[in-house]
Amino acid sequence: MVKIFIYIFSLFSISSVLAESISKKELISLRQNAIYLYNDKKYTESIPLFERYLSFRNEPKIKIYLAKSFLQRKDLPEPEEDDEIFVRQNKIFTLIENYKKASKIFADVVPYLEQVTPKDRSIPDLYFLWAFSEYFGKNNEKAIGLFKKSAILK
Repeated sequence: MVKIFIYIFSLFSISSVLAESISKKELISLRQNAIYLYNDKKYTESIPLFERYLSFRNEPKIKIYLAKSFLQRKDLPEPEEDDEIFVRQNKIFTLIENYKKASKIFADVVPYLEQVTPKDRSIPDLYFLWAFSEYFGKNNEKAIGLFKKSAILK
């Protein structure tokens, strides 16, 4: 009985893994479409494509695109003065969470890129964007340090 259960369980787990696989051609197409949308300034539409691509591959460049897309998206609700206090708080919370997502990605990628390519001229800009996302994510102390590091590297 136990062997039958293990056999059936292994069949289900293998089928679920295979269902999530994607061909190399589809993966390349997914990457190209996401970058095309990003370059076309359709940041909100590019986010799910970047996230799907990153679920299969771990590319620092694509992670940077994703973090920048989080910073530049225009679909989030903006708090207005005539909103009720709770509606306003929810909108602010949504914006802060968006910036925290971007800062988490920058925190993973920027130090790695600095180690791998220390002479890359885009590193100071990435530190600036990371500091920007930390600042608006309400982590001011870390943001100040990152702004300083960005200025020193420039």
